[in-house]
Amino acid sequence: MAEEVRHIFGNSTFFNGLLPLLGLLLSVCTGVWANKVVVPEQVTAVLGKNVTLTCRVEVSTDLSLTQSSWERRLPSGTVTLAVFNPQYGTSIAEEYSRRVHFLKPSMHDVSIVLEGMSFADIGTYTCKVVTFQLGNMQASTTVDIMVEPKVYVSPGSLSLLAGDGETLVATCTAERGRPAAEVFWESDLPGQTSVASQEEPEGTTTTLVHYILAPTRDAFGRSLSCVVRHPALSKDFRIPYKLNVFFAPDITVMGQEDVWYVGQKHVQLDCRASANPPALLHLWTRLDAPMPAGVDTSNGSLVFTRPLKSSDSGQYRCEVQNDVGQSFQDVRFLVLEPPPTTAAPTTTTKSILPGTSLTITASIHQRAHFTSPTQASPPDSSLGTIVGGAVGGILILVLLMALAGAFYMRQRRTFRGDYYTKQYIGPSDMQKESQLDVLQPHELHDVYGDDSGNGSQDLKPKPEGDIIYPDYPNDHKDMEAWSDNLSLKREDTYYSDHHNHHNVNPSGPPLHNGSPYLQDECYDNGTDSDYVSHVDGSVISRREWYV
Repeated sequence: MAEEVRHIFGNSTFFNGLLPLLGLLLSVCTGVWANKVVVPEQVTAVLGKNVTLTCRVEVSTDLSLTQSSWERRLPSGTVTLAVFNPQYGTSIAEEYSRRVHFLKPSMHDVSIVLEGMSFADIGTYTCKVVTFQLGNMQASTTVDIMVEPKVYVSPGSLSLLAGDGETLVATCTAERGRPAAEVFWESDLPGQTSVASQEEPEGTTTTLVHYILAPTRDAFGRSLSCVVRHPALSKDFRIPYKLNVFFAPDITVMGQEDVWYVGQKHVQLDCRASANPPALLHLWTRLDAPMPAGVDTSNGSLVFTRPLKSSDSGQYRCEVQNDVGQSFQDVRFLVLEPPPTTAAPTTTTKSILPGTSLTITASIHQRAHFTSPTQASPPDSSLGTIVGGAVGGILILVLLMALAGAFYMRQRRTFRGDYYTKQYIGPSDMQKESQLDVLQPHELHDVYGDDSGNGSQDLKPKPEGDIIYPDYPNDHKDMEAWSDNLSLKREDTYYSDHHNHHNVNPSGPPLHNGSPYLQDECYDNGTDSDYVSHVDGSVISRREWYV
């Protein structure tokens, strides 16, 4: 800095003589500015609580603290509260001896604590410090009092009745707060709030916030929260409030959706009511007829102490009453005829394969009773036995019929021929060789006549009446003696499609098993009919053929 001043004024003799004086003045000013007393500008105390008035002394090392004190300015004058002397210790005025003390007195800290603050303690307090060489230094702070409000919630003057219009539910009050407290309600109900405040002594303020709601039964048991914010409080102060809404009974009948059957036992309908205050009276009545016998209506339930009857169907009413009002609910009770098995089956579905399900029907414990005008109802056990026996007998009969049909079809598939097929179809594994009857040329001549040397091309069949049956008696060729008219009609019908110009043998179709076709007349119907004779003169037993 001296160099800057020299640059401005140059190297004149006047400036050279003034420079030492400027240095002395600068050093004095710097020392004064470096030594000071530090206190807060304002301190706010809570009514009835303690407060600390801090005073920090900042002096250079070449100065020494002689004494420090706290003073208060009053309308009547200045009053000394406490004094600290490094050599002689501390001293407290008798008036404040029980309320004031130094926190940790030292050369650099002379803070004091005031206990039990009251409105009389509001004012200005001064911290003074006496040092050697510099003399007295001081700083002042203003003390104010804030009052923590008294918070409470009070219900409205009227009871909350469901269905009434807007009613005062509750009031949240922050009483005698300094400064005034911030008060509001927290709720998810569609209510409204209104704020009111009033001034109190000592500069305090009372704040009131009203909560207004049109009560409903859904609001019963819901909660509100009164929230208060104030500088004297370390956090928001909350008071919960639960709504108590009075309403007439709300009735629910349990069991009215069930299905009931004639003969079912242990049937009851439960009448349950939600009410505030609690219900005082439960009453069951029947609207379309007198209440049937065998019904108990105690404890809010309609209990049938006997099996149900079809006459129990009707209109019933459950009526409930409390101090607020009376409510009722009508129930249409319908009793159906019992199903084939049990009264009220319940089904359970259990998955057994992907895309398929198995439904298992489990009957309830009640059994249906079948009544008759002339016969009493059978007991539960005998009824189950009769039904089970009937069903079992039907199943056994169906099974026997199925077995008989299967056996019959198997017999038809395994039978290989009869006495009317005129041919034998033997099994493929039969050991005997087929006895083929082959007509010799001279036999063809006997059957078809003289060939006249033209060979087989000139063969012509003889008339049917001229066919020769070798080795057979002539009387066996008599058609009327061998078979009746019914047999002839059957053969004529069956082989009608073979009597054309393509058939060599007009008496029947050609056979492909090596045997010539024999008509029914060729068989003996006598006692020796078990044997069949062939054109070659051999005789074969029919039993050997077909067994």
